[in-house]
Amino acid sequence: MSRRKVIGGAILDLEESSVVRYRCESFLLTPETEYEERGFVANVCFPCVAFCDGDTGRIALYYGAADSVVGVAFTTVDENVAYIKAHSVLTEQDREIGRR
Repeated sequence: MSRRKVIGGAILDLEESSVVRYRCESFLLTPETEYEERGFVANVCFPCVAFCDGDTGRIALYYGAADSVVGVAFTTVDENVAYIKAHSVLTEQDREIGRR
């Protein structure tokens, strides 16, 4: 059975960044296409950099795929925040102040 490396999401507290307010139980991006599933390291997606247009809220997420190519995915701040909040599951440790 092959393992998959995926991109998740969380929203941290503005005042205390060690406190997780929302942690997405499902994934924001997972290997699905051929170039993400086949390559130097198969079934891998990992974030590289994200750019956000402050006026429109549009996000461009550049990500590595299968350790062979760079992909780009588009979304918006509102879509991401709504999705993370709707699929959030927290533990007691997420609410604690301190290092993880």
